[in-house]
Amino acid sequence: MIFRLRQYKVAPSKIDVFNAFFRERLLPVQKRYGARLIGRWQTEDGKIIAALWVYDSIEQYKSIQAKVRVDPDSIKAQEFRRAELNPLFTETEESFMTSTVPLNWTELSHLEES
Repeated sequence: MIFRLRQYKVAPSKIDVFNAFFRERLLPVQKRYGARLIGRWQTEDGKIIAALWVYDSIEQYKSIQAKVRVDPDSIKAQEFRRAELNPLFTETEESFMTSTVPLNWTELSHLEES
């Protein structure tokens, strides 16, 4: 099991727009192909958003992302973002992680069953 942490430095005053864009246009496409969102959070000052996803393997992540890239809804969403919403964020950072403790020791123990 692998976790992907994606962080965005949000453009000033775009936090609400970015959250709506994610919920309405990005998340449905990701879920369509099997991506599993653990959670998505923003800092209290609204400057950073962090999303944590889980995948069975890096190969599964790559397979899902390949499908997302060519999905017509995903393409339309990115075209809309570039034309109507830019900039939503100014920087991104992505990390892949594995757990250092058995998941059944954590609040994510249910993930071992999926």
